[in-house]
Parts: sequence; structure tokens; C-alpha cells
Amino acid sequence: ALSLGDARPLLHVERSFFGVNSVLVDPGSQLHLLVHGDTVHGVQSFDPSRRCEPLSYYDRSGPIGRLFAALERMEARKRVAVVGLGAGCLVAYSRPGEEWTLYEIDPSVERIARDPRLFTYLCDCAPEARVILGDARLSLARAPAGAYDLLFLDAYSSDAIPVHLITREALALYLAKLSPHGILVLNISNRYLDLKPVVGDLARAAGLTALGCDELKISEEDRARGKTPSQWVLMARSPDDLGPLKEDPQWQ
Repeated sequence: ALSLGDARPLLHVERSFFGVNSVLVDPGSQLHLLVHGDTVHGVQSFDPSRRCEPLSYYDRSGPIGRLFAALERMEARKRVAVVGLGAGCLVAYSRPGEEWTLYEIDPSVERIARDPRLFTYLCDCAPEARVILGDARLSLARAPAGAYDLLFLDAYSSDAIPVHLITREALALYLAKLSPHGILVLNISNRYLDLKPVVGDLARAAGLTALGCDELKISEEDRARGKTPSQWVLMARSPDDLGPLKEDPQWQ
């Protein structure tokens, strides 16, 4: 293993058309980190007792954990799509009988997510999940209408959300692929832009309900175990589709 300037060993590095993907290991915490550019795109613990524990932006104590806890109290949502594979961390929330489809533009990201020496979310937590390679807008367009109950938009290139994925035309596509009571989930975490007004305007123009949750301050203890700050927005056709989250003061 090579070493970067932060003294964490470099397990793997791979360059593709879309940039450089690196996998680092934090020896003290047994964490593997997928890094694109200078931004972490996935974290997994290699402590055997934590292999299917969602970390980083998806921690169970954060906004996404609260989302899935609320979904357990609502009508089952069995068809889930994720735009942006990363390390595959979100599939840690999958349950038997659900259908998960992950869209990824960079073939090297899929190779990394499927290499058990680097990450095991796909093989350990959701071995039946499908990965579809290619530009997500083009790939999604081929999915049947109403194909998904839950659609995550989590596609980053280093620290930026691809602009073509948050246009009115893109939102119309997502809605067409969501079931009537489906939920669109957007990860808007980044260091430079406040995207809430942008996605809020998109929701308003489309007549949707939108809720946002910011968790920008986390404890050092949480950070040490692999959690990262995050910002998320939910969109749905009706407030009732968001169930108990519409009464949750942490979602506004």
C-alpha cells in the first residue's frame, strides 16, 4: 500500500474518464474510504460486526436513518433506485423481498464496489441488487413508468452534483419513474453551494411537497466511527406520502 499526505494507507487507485477513484484505509478505526478527487463517496467498517452498517452520509442516526425508520411505519416500499453507486453504502438498508437498482456512470466505481478486498456492501448486504452502467438520465428513461417507490439522487463528481441531474426536465423524468406515492430523495451535501433554494424552486414549480434536513454538526465520536455531516431533501406529490416525517421537526 502507498501512502498519501494524511498518512492513511492507499489500498487502491484507479483513473477513469471521470477522474481518479482512490480507496484509503484508516487503520485505527478499520474504515475503508472511497475518495473521488478530494471528496469521500463511501465509507465501510471492516470490523466484522459492522460490515452492513451504513456510514458516512447514510448513518442510521442521521437524516437517511430517520427516513428509513419512518418508512418502516408506512406502506412498504419495495422498489428502490439509487443514482450514484459509490461504495454501495445505501444497500445496507435493503431488506429481503425488496428490489434495488443502482445506476452508475463510471465503470471503475462498480469494479471498486464489487471488490471484496475494498468494499462488501453489495455482496454482503444486497447480493441481488442490480447495477446499471451509463448516464443515469438515459438509463432511467428506459425504465418503465412508475417503476420505483423510492428514488435516491446521489450522483457526485468530486464535490459537485452534475447540473443536468437537477433541472426541471430531469425532475419530470424522476417523477415519471416514481410510483404515485413514491418519494424522491436528494443528497445535496457539498462544501460550496446552498442547493436548498434550487431544489425548493424545482419542487414548487412542479407542485410537489419538499422537506429538507441539515445535519452539519456532528460529534467527534460520530466522526471517528465513520459518520459525516450531510444535507438531504425529500420530494413527494403529497404531504401524506412523507408519512410521519412531515411532523418531524428535524425535517422542515
